Amino acid sequence: MKKQLFEYHFHGCIGHKTIELDRKAYEEISIFLKETGDTDAFLATFSAAPIDNLVQCLEFCRNLMADEPLPGAQLAGVYLEGPFVRVAGGMTESLLARPSLKEAKRLVAAGQEIIKIITVAPELTGALPVIEYFASEGINVSAGHFCCSPEVLKDAVSAGVSSITHFCNNGEGALKNEDGVYFTDGPFLDILADDRLTVEMICDGVHVNPKLVKTVWRAKGRERFIAITDGCAATGMPGKRLSFPDSVGTSAEFDVRNGALYIADTDKLTGSLVTMNRIYDNLINFCGMSEADAEYACSTLPRKIIRRK
Repeated sequence: MKKQLFEYHFHGCIGHKTIELDRKAYEEISIFLKETGDTDAFLATFSAAPIDNLVQCLEFCRNLMADEPLPGAQLAGVYLEGPFVRVAGGMTESLLARPSLKEAKRLVAAGQEIIKIITVAPELTGALPVIEYFASEGINVSAGHFCCSPEVLKDAVSAGVSSITHFCNNGEGALKNEDGVYFTDGPFLDILADDRLTVEMICDGVHVNPKLVKTVWRAKGRERFIAITDGCAATGMPGKRLSFPDSVGTSAEFDVRNGALYIADTDKLTGSLVTMNRIYDNLINFCGMSEADAEYACSTLPRKIIRRK
């Protein structure tokens, strides 16, 4: 029987980005996910952008979800991966913003219950009241694109953070060893040890070492581990040098190497190029998961998370 997987953190495929606010583009995305990735539902993930642009994205998605069903995988909501983050990663740095309650309320009003997750860097000035507000509105708040201390993360969890955006691809801090004692300056170990935190991980075999994927899955357990693609518009496309616009239309170039996407002429990883059925197979191969556990990480748990609050 064909699998029914879930794209929890997904920016686009076959040349289309989720910021392309056009039903035809979403129909093509929908068909590709269903036919190529064994995926029946997805969250449209939006990177950092001006609030006005994100409001437009939310209104488009809300109307699309209220319209007739897409021909393949169905849009199940929105994942905002910004703009209230500190580390740009593959985003346009000038589009990052400090947390603002006023702007947070604009997003919630435009989203009208379709915002399922939002990423916030907890060390930013004004982050804690914004985290508390989003959590009070039933939105899952994820810490990500950050570079914070364990103490700051602990305060953020108390304020409402319940998950970590693409764990091991943030600023969680390098694990160090001195005289046989392991430690980290960041919250890496705290994330592993805190049973209140669910982690999502890019399980393409490039963004995170497969042995680390296995270790994190064992440490966090079945109920706190979500496998993601962090898929981008280059997924399913031929070519080695590709160009895509950011959320305000500024074009940027990327290189396809080693089965992943890099910012052009750098070793800086950005989105992955795999579909969810590849992620499912990787979990079985990387972690020795059963088919049931792999399906749980790729489908069952992410659906539970977006319904939890």
